[in-house]
Amino acid sequence: MTKDKELLYMLVEEINEAIYSMDSHFIKLHQNLISDELSPKQIILLDFIKKNSQVTIGQIASYMNITSSAVGQLVSKLEEQQYVCRSINPENRREIFVSLDTSGITYFEREEEIKRFIISRYYSKLEFSEVVQLKEIVQKLNQIVLKEGIIHEINDKGEM
Repeated sequence: MTKDKELLYMLVEEINEAIYSMDSHFIKLHQNLISDELSPKQIILLDFIKKNSQVTIGQIASYMNITSSAVGQLVSKLEEQQYVCRSINPENRREIFVSLDTSGITYFEREEEIKRFIISRYYSKLEFSEVVQLKEIVQKLNQIVLKEGIIHEINDKGEM
């Protein structure tokens, strides 16, 4: 590795360590404030429903890359605890809509409170211009990653 590449590597390592440390702190904070015993798959499913308002079992299966049967099991468990509810599509009676129910709505209200707490407690200590700059840098890096398609490169070549 050249000296510049090594320096870049070390800088990125420091950035990654700082982000990991922050994320670990935020996860612990989140766990202390939310007592819901949800699995990662259940959280992904709830997030998808929240972002799309009302979705079908097929849409969830496609998004999560799992079978409709597996989605049905996830939805059933969440339905028992009133995180989601099912309804029949009036325009196509064979299609079932899944939407957030009372516990699901409450879950996301608490999520919003946690986000606002984190922003007021930590991000507010930065200058506004620094937050804008941070957003722009993270978005630019995200665009590079999405454009380059790193996951496809690793899968296509079988290596990094």
